[in-house]
Amino acid sequence: MIRKPCVSGLFYASDKDLLKENIKSYYDSISIDKEHHEIVAGITPHAGYIYSGLTACYTFKQLEDNIPETFVILGPNHTGYGTNVDACDYDKWETPLGLIDVDSEFVDELLKVDENVCIDNTAHIKEHSIEVEIPFIQYICGEKPVKIVPLVISRQIPQLCDKLASSIKTVSEKLNRKIVIIASTDLTHYEDSKTAKYYDTKVMNSVNDMNSNQLVKDIIDYDISMCGYGPTICAIEYSKLSNANNSNVLKYSNSGDVSGDYDSVVGYMSAVISK
Repeated sequence: MIRKPCVSGLFYASDKDLLKENIKSYYDSISIDKEHHEIVAGITPHAGYIYSGLTACYTFKQLEDNIPETFVILGPNHTGYGTNVDACDYDKWETPLGLIDVDSEFVDELLKVDENVCIDNTAHIKEHSIEVEIPFIQYICGEKPVKIVPLVISRQIPQLCDKLASSIKTVSEKLNRKIVIIASTDLTHYEDSKTAKYYDTKVMNSVNDMNSNQLVKDIIDYDISMCGYGPTICAIEYSKLSNANNSNVLKYSNSGDVSGDYDSVVGYMSAVISK
């Protein structure tokens, strides 16, 4: 069973060659100092590529030399469908760049160790937060075979995210599976650029400090409209369990940088966590 794309032609190009050309143009326009340590988690935005694709590439360009066996992609729920944490029983996901296999063995083991994880395809059918990350993965992996574990986090409760991080770590060790977590999130939504940067700087400071407790506190205290704080918490806590203590925010931008409208923007961050 194949999960068909739901935002192809909307968030990114539906034509294979054009999509490749778009991603390549982002890659060719940025210069970064490559991490020389093992990357265990990345944090990337999930808006339309015209707005956040360049920022996302800062994470994926770092991952070119850190390709795992499996990418565990964590996305927030924008549709309202699903339960707590929703896996899927699709065999493959499709994008214009082709098919990518789901790591069904990993999913099966995760269901055994985490009571919050369920199989619910309805959480994935119209959800974009995971889908938009996949073409980047396909682009950097080329012909190298990799798999994905797509997980939609509907209840972004810190304790649930901590448990999920521990469960993912348990399964990766049991299967001796090299994985990288991709936490999919945008930051502040629909504030003016100055206000958004003020809020988003607090988020980025917590990511740099790997302090998920402070992240949650600031989200509550300042009512920050970061949509994927649950995936971000999970990425931070999994990294700690993996003895990865080097977190680095690589790029920050907002939608006004493209649209020219700085009165109402969405913020985007790219980051990696390494050993």
